[in-house]
Amino acid sequence: MHSIEAIRKRPGMYVGDTHDGSGRLQLLWELIANAFDEHLSCACDEIRVEIDAEGAFIVEDNGRGMRVDEVDGLPFAELALTRFHDAPTLDGHAPHEHLGPRGVGLFPVCVLSQHLALRIFREGREYTQSCARGSPLGPLVEVGPTDRHGTHVRVLPDPEIFGDQPIETDAITARLHELACLFPGLSLCFTDRRERRFHVPDGLSGMLDAALRREGLRLDEAPFVCTGLVDGVRIEAVATWTSCRDTRVESFANVCRTTDGGTHVAGLLRGLVQGARQSTALAIDGEGVEDLERAIGQGLRAVVCVRLADPAYARPTRDRLATPEVSDAVAKCVAPAFAAWLGHHDAVRMRIASALE
Repeated sequence: MHSIEAIRKRPGMYVGDTHDGSGRLQLLWELIANAFDEHLSCACDEIRVEIDAEGAFIVEDNGRGMRVDEVDGLPFAELALTRFHDAPTLDGHAPHEHLGPRGVGLFPVCVLSQHLALRIFREGREYTQSCARGSPLGPLVEVGPTDRHGTHVRVLPDPEIFGDQPIETDAITARLHELACLFPGLSLCFTDRRERRFHVPDGLSGMLDAALRREGLRLDEAPFVCTGLVDGVRIEAVATWTSCRDTRVESFANVCRTTDGGTHVAGLLRGLVQGARQSTALAIDGEGVEDLERAIGQGLRAVVCVRLADPAYARPTRDRLATPEVSDAVAKCVAPAFAAWLGHHDAVRMRIASALE
């Protein structure tokens, strides 16, 4: 039984560590995930995130506005704030992504908040409701007409639960930039005394460029880019080659960063090897797989992202993708694209050939 008392007694079971700042950030990820669903439904292209002077999280989207119709005798919005649900979302809608490591919904957010204020702009009408520590302070109220659309939520994390430790804005900035790269059609704006806007039309290419700059490198020419849908797996990959000798691949499964790689990374490397073998410009049919993997991996910098309906992970931390069929899907997508790309990029072709000597 997930009661208000149970959540407040053991908050770590729902949002993680309440002392190191990660649990409090989980509240923010839940608010953003609620807005992010509107983007996945093609109803929202901007999400604004703010930390105000009191340390409250404010998240606003320009979507359709949270539902206000009655469900089981309560407005849907109030139900979402005051009841737990067992499905990934209260109304079972899809697609849905957990942006943080847990994904517990809005009810624990409301319970662990000193105060929550909700404003809904839907179908030409504005509605408001406030809650404190999981309980409504009054019913959902229709305020009047509006020309706005979307949902605005302000949450003040309860100091009785989280204390007054500083908020790690760098973690917020990094995650919002990742999301902007993964979803080029979405703009995210973060304000914390100053305003920072994240909009990366180049998508994963922009993420790769940022990763290179962190190493003191730069993207000298257009990278290899591959996108496709294979066996129900949507694939995006971008790669370039540097003067370094090591291999670095950043990877994502849906919107989860898989820091330990997994089957999508294996598929990318296998696809690059197969593409090199298929390339008439390289003519390396006789080379062994291990030698070719070593040659292609030398100096490789890449990002690969897969989106699939039911990802399986090797560990509860979701840092390694384990879905076996993803490897074949990525390889099938990458191989022909890389073979064609090599025919127009002499420098990379010569680099691979030289590394095989």
